[in-house]
Formats: sequence, C-alpha cells, structure tokens
Amino acid sequence: MSLRLLILLGLTLCWPMIGFAFTGDKRETLRGLGEVSVLVEYLPDDVEREGVSREQLTRDIEGRLRQAGLRVLTISEIANSPGAPYLYVAVHQIPGASANSFTYAIGLTLKQLVQLSRDPPTEFFATTWEGPAPPSWLSAPRVLDIRTRISEAVGRFIIDFQAVNQK
Repeated sequence: MSLRLLILLGLTLCWPMIGFAFTGDKRETLRGLGEVSVLVEYLPDDVEREGVSREQLTRDIEGRLRQAGLRVLTISEIANSPGAPYLYVAVHQIPGASANSFTYAIGLTLKQLVQLSRDPPTEFFATTWEGPAPPSWLSAPRVLDIRTRISEAVGRFIIDFQAVNQK
C-alpha cells in the first residue's frame, strides 16, 4: 500500500512538469487548426451525483473554444474535417489509501488522425497535444475542483493554440 501511495505522490509532484514539457514541444501540432470537436468521456457515477454532467462540461468547453476563434464541429461534421481533430476529456477515479478516499485524475488531450511516414496509407488517431492536469486528492468529488482543473487544462490548450495561430 505504501508503494502505491509513493507512486501517486510522485505523479502528483511531477505531472505538471511533464505536462508543460509535452505541450511546449507539441504545440506546433496546433498550427493551422481551425476546427475541433469535443468528446467528454463518461464520468464516474459519484462525480455525476455531485452535479458534474458530460453535457454541461461539453457546452462549457465548446463555448470557450468558440471564444478563442475555433469552429466547434458536430459529430456528423468531424468525419469531413482534415485530421478529424477532437478534444478528449476524461475524469478517472483512482482508489486511495483508505476506503473512503479517491484520487481524481483529469485528462485533456487533442486527438487527430495521423499517418505513418514510413507507410502513408496507414492512418490512426493519436494524441498530438496533452494538457497539464495534475491528479486531485479528494475524499469526495468536489464539483468546483473538477470543473476548475478541466477549465485550467482548456485554458492551456487555448494559450498554446493562440501562440501558434496568431493573426
């Protein structure tokens, strides 16, 4: 059990640095991006009971993306978009040291259809940008904390997008 706690502590301390290093190197993948879709993964039941819904998170994120100058694609439109880019949001529950504690890891990634340079006909979705969102140590899901962490990650995406797409 102490090894698990040590690993989680290490992730908590290092995750922000890893996330910022990754986005700094990968923000070029946002150059020329003009449209994106949003996919919020199913949320843990206790998170939804606390009042966080996929629909509300999707609306919030889409509104911020529009304000940043991105066109938000519907599910039917994404198939016709070059690269079919979408922001993927996930909230994962990780059991903690005691029966009543959990860690909530929040992830925000941009997925795009990419090709292998050695075999161009081979296409697949890959993460081309990942936002820094360190795990949250909570004994119960807190709506404000979860929403804040997601909002911070979306803000980082917008900053990186605007940095390489200045008009």
